[in-house]
Amino acid sequence: MLEPILSFRGLAVGLLSVFGGLYPHHHAHGYHRRSGHSYNYSAIRQRQQQSIIQAALAQRNAAQQVLAAAQATGGGAQDKLNSALSKLREEAQRFHDSQSTTRQAAKELAEIEEEILDEQAVDSPYKQGLKKVEAAREDLKQVEERILGESAVQAKLAGLSGNSLLEAKTKVLEYDPNYLMAKAELTSQGSAVEKIRTELFQADKHWKEAADSLTQARKDEKEAEKNTHGGASGRVGLNLKAKNAAEAAAAARAAIAQAEAILRANGAGNLINNNSSASNSRSSNKKPNK
Repeated sequence: MLEPILSFRGLAVGLLSVFGGLYPHHHAHGYHRRSGHSYNYSAIRQRQQQSIIQAALAQRNAAQQVLAAAQATGGGAQDKLNSALSKLREEAQRFHDSQSTTRQAAKELAEIEEEILDEQAVDSPYKQGLKKVEAAREDLKQVEERILGESAVQAKLAGLSGNSLLEAKTKVLEYDPNYLMAKAELTSQGSAVEKIRTELFQADKHWKEAADSLTQARKDEKEAEKNTHGGASGRVGLNLKAKNAAEAAAAARAAIAQAEAILRANGAGNLINNNSSASNSRSSNKKPNK
C-alpha cells in the first residue's frame, strides 16, 4: 500500500511553514555556533526552505521512478514497481517532515544542546556530575543484587516467573531501607546533573534563541492547523492504495503534483525540469500494466 504523501487539503498548512533562505549541512560539533549562525525564528525558517526544496525534489524524482516502473513489462516488472513504491514512501515521509518548522527548530535546538554538553571539560561540574550519577547507579544495582540474593528472599521468589516474579521483587525492594537510600541517592545525583544542564543551556545565547524559536514554531503551527480546514494537518496524507500499476501511477502523479506545487511556492520552480515533466506527461497517458 502506498503510504500517505501529502493531501492537497494540507498543502495550505505546508505553505505557511515556507520561507526564504538556505539550510546548511551539519558536518561536525561546533560548526553552527562557531560559524556565527543565528537561531532566531526567521533564520531557522530560512534554513528550512532548502530542506523543503531538497525533499520535494527527492519525492518528485521517486514518483517519476514509480511512473517508469508502472510502464515496465516482462519479468521482474512487479518487483521493480514494489521497489519504486518503497522508495517513494521513504521520500514522502521526509517530504512531510521537512515542512514542519517545529521539527526544524527542535532539531537545531537538540544539536546545540549536544554541542554545549560535548564542550564540557572532563573536570567540569557536568562531567563530574555524570560520574557521580554512574557511581550511584552502580551502587543501586549492587544493593539490589545483594538484597535479592539473600536466602530468605530467594525462598519467597522460588517458583515465580513473569509478572508475578517482577511484582514480588518490587515489593521486596520497596520496603528495604538500604535500597530506598541508594535509589534516593541516584535520584539526587540525577537532579543535580539536570540542574547543571539547564544552567548551561540557559547561559548560552544560541540555545535561548533556538528555544524561543521552537516555542514560536509550535504556536504558529498550532494556529495554522486551527485555521486550515478545522485543524487538518499538513501531514494528513492522500491515503491512496496502490493495488496495481494503474493505481501506483495515479499515486505517483499526485506526488509529483504536490512536490512541484511546493517547489513553485518556494521560488524553486526553475528546478522543475520541463523536458522531464513533458516526458512524464506523455508516459502517463500510456496504459499502465495491470
